[in-house]
Amino acid sequence: MWTESKRPRLNLAELHQLRWLLGTMLAALSAWTLPGMGIDAWFWLALITAAAPVMLWRPEWSGRLPAWAHRLAFPVILSLAAVDCRMDPGRVLPALVRLTLMLLLYRMVTARQRRDDLQVVVLGMFLVVVTGVLSVSVIFVLQILAFTACALLLLLTLTLGDAADAAREPPAGWTQVRWLALARRVHAVANWPVVMLGGGLFAGLVAVSSVVFIFLPRFELGSSLFLSRLVEGKDKTGFSETVSLGAVTDIQDDPGIAFTVDVSDREQVPATPYWRMLVLDEYRGAGEFRLSSGLDRVLGPSLEKIANLHGTVARPTGSPIRWTIYFEPGTSKYLPLPAAYAQVIFAEPPEKLRNSRELELLSLGKPPAKMFAYRLEGLDFAARPAGPAEREGDVAGLSATDFTGLKPLDKNGELELLTGWAHEIAVRASDIAPADAEKFARGASGWLGLKHAYAMQVNNPPGEDAPRDPIVRWLASGQPGHCEYFASAFVLLARAAGFPARLVVGFKGGRWNPHSESLTVRNSDAHAWAEIYDAGKKLWLRVDPTPGASLFGDGAGALKGEALLKSISDTGFSARFESLRVFWYRRIVSFDQQSQAQIAMVVQQMIEGWGREAKAWLRGERELALRWLRRPWDWRRFAWGAAGVALVLVALRWWRVGRLAWLGRRGADPIRREAGRWLVRLTARDAVEATALREPLERLRYGAASTWPNPAEIFRAARRAVRD
Repeated sequence: MWTESKRPRLNLAELHQLRWLLGTMLAALSAWTLPGMGIDAWFWLALITAAAPVMLWRPEWSGRLPAWAHRLAFPVILSLAAVDCRMDPGRVLPALVRLTLMLLLYRMVTARQRRDDLQVVVLGMFLVVVTGVLSVSVIFVLQILAFTACALLLLLTLTLGDAADAAREPPAGWTQVRWLALARRVHAVANWPVVMLGGGLFAGLVAVSSVVFIFLPRFELGSSLFLSRLVEGKDKTGFSETVSLGAVTDIQDDPGIAFTVDVSDREQVPATPYWRMLVLDEYRGAGEFRLSSGLDRVLGPSLEKIANLHGTVARPTGSPIRWTIYFEPGTSKYLPLPAAYAQVIFAEPPEKLRNSRELELLSLGKPPAKMFAYRLEGLDFAARPAGPAEREGDVAGLSATDFTGLKPLDKNGELELLTGWAHEIAVRASDIAPADAEKFARGASGWLGLKHAYAMQVNNPPGEDAPRDPIVRWLASGQPGHCEYFASAFVLLARAAGFPARLVVGFKGGRWNPHSESLTVRNSDAHAWAEIYDAGKKLWLRVDPTPGASLFGDGAGALKGEALLKSISDTGFSARFESLRVFWYRRIVSFDQQSQAQIAMVVQQMIEGWGREAKAWLRGERELALRWLRRPWDWRRFAWGAAGVALVLVALRWWRVGRLAWLGRRGADPIRREAGRWLVRLTARDAVEATALREPLERLRYGAASTWPNPAEIFRAARRAVRD
C-alpha cells in the first residue's frame, strides 16, 4: 500500500550495535579532553584508549563479567575515589575527574542498557564542561563539535530503538557484528536529504553560536563556576624558590611552548630578549640557590584581584607599545618580564599577586591552571633594577638580604680557593685603579671562557682531593659546563671579590612566527644568568657569562627590525599550527568588549561597503535598461522581446504541468506529490473552502487511484483558495 514505507529499516540488533559503537566512541572522545585540563589521570586515559578498540572488536566480552564483579564494581570505584580525596584533600576537582574516568571505563567494558548510555552522555558532558573552563586549546573546538555530534546521534539511536522495542532490552545476537556490513546497511537505510538537512541545521547552530559569542557581553566562566580554583597548577619549569644545578637544563629538553608574545610594533623586538622571572640571592651550598626570607619579604604581601599595576618607568606620551604575553598553564607562578615597565594590565585579575618594584618581579599565588594573559606597556630595555639607597651600606635599598654570603664554603676550605681565583681576576681587571663591577664582570667572564667550554652534559666527578662543593669543583676541573654552571660560578666569584651578586633564572630569546606575527618562547629557551651590583651607578648590571652570549645582554651591534625577525623566523609546519593557537588566544580567549567593538565596526563597514556597491550596481543596470528601452524599436527588437515573453510563459507552464510529468519519470506519482504540496499550503488556512478541499486532497495523496476525483479541478480549487 502507498502508506507503507518502501525504505529498508535497521532491525533491533543493528540499532543496538550502532548504540554500542556510538557509546564507545563518546566515552573515548570524552576521556581525551583530559590533556586540556592539566590533571594527572593518564593511567585511566590509557586504559580507556586501549579498551575502546578491544570492545569494538569483541563486543561479546561485555557480557562475560561475572555477577560478583558487577556487585563489587561501584564499591571499589568509590573506595578508590575516597582514597584519592584522602591523599590530596586540597584538590577536589582532579579527584572528581579521575572518578568520572573510572565510571566511563566501567560503562565502556560492560553491556549497556538505555540508562547506561545516558550516563555515558552525562559523564562525558561533565568532562567537556571542565575542559571548557580550564582549557584554552584550539583543539577543544574540534573536541566539543565531535562530542556534540556523537551525543546527538547516540540520543537519536536511543529514540529509534525505544520506538521499535518497548522492552528496551538488548536483542539476542547483537554481539555478532560486522562493522563494514553495518556501515553498508546504515548507508542503505539513511534518508540522505534528511541527513543533509540535519547536518545543515547543526552547521547553522554552530554559526549562530559563533555570532552570539561575538556580540554578547563577556563573562568569565571559570570564575562563575569556581572550577579553576579547584585545580592546583603544577610548576613544570622548576623555577621555584629553590633552584639546584640541572633544574634549568632539564627544562631545556622540553620543546613545549612556555609563552607567546604579541607586540604592537614589531620593530621594537630586541635582538636577544631576556625574560626575567626569579632572583635567587642565598647560596646554600651543594650548587643550590634559593630565594632568601629577606628577599621574599621584599616581594610584599599578596594583593587580590588587581587589574593593573604601575611600574618604575614613566608612562609614555601617546599610544604606548603593547606587549601581550600569553602564559601557558603550569609554566611557573613567576611571570616573565623582559624589561622595566610603566604598567602591567591583566586580562583576568589574578586571585593573588605579589609584586616588587625593586626586584622587578611578579608572582602569582600558584602556577596558573589555564592560559594566563597580561599586557605590558612602556617597556624600557635600557633600564636596570635599582632601589632607593636608604642608608650607607645598603645594596639597592635591600638591607634585609645578603648578596655577598658564602657561608656554606667556609667549613670545607673551599672559600680560600674561590677567594684566590677572585683576587686573580680582580688584579687582571683593575690595571692601576681598583676594579669596579663592570671591569670585574668582563674579567671574570673572560677567565671563565678560557678555562671552560660550553656543553649541555657536564662531567664533574668528585675526586679524593677535589672540593666538595660542585661549583667550586667544576671551577677547579676545567670541565665544560652549561649556563647554570657559568652563572653560578660568576656569582660566587663576584661575592668572593667583594661585589654583591645574585643568580637570575628565566628565558632567553625566542623564535618569530611569521604566520601569526608573534614571538614564541619555548621551555627549551630556559636560561640562567647573573646580576652584579654597581655601587657607582647604584643599579644591578645583567651579566651573561655563558660562552657565545653578549656579556651584558644588550645585543649591541646585532640585527634589528625586519632583518632580525627574518633571522629568527620559524617557517616550519609547527609554526603554522601554532599560529592557529595564537589566533585562538587573540580572538577567543582574550576576546573582550574592545574586540567586540572592533569586530562590530569592521562588520558595519563591510555591510555599508556592500550596500554602496549594490546600489551602484542597481543604478548602473537601471541606466542600461532605460537606454535599451529608449532606443528605436525595429522588427529584430520586437522579435527578441516576444521570445523573452514566450520563454517566461513556457517556464510557468512547465512549473504547473511539465514539472509533474518530470516527477513521474523519476518514479514518484506526480498527482500524489502535488496533492501533498497543496495540503501543506492549506494547513494554516481556516476558510470553509480550504477545509472542504482537505478531504479530496487527502484522497488524492493517500487513497487508491480508483477513488480519485478529477485532479485538475481539485488543484484549481486549491489554487483559488490559497489566493483568496
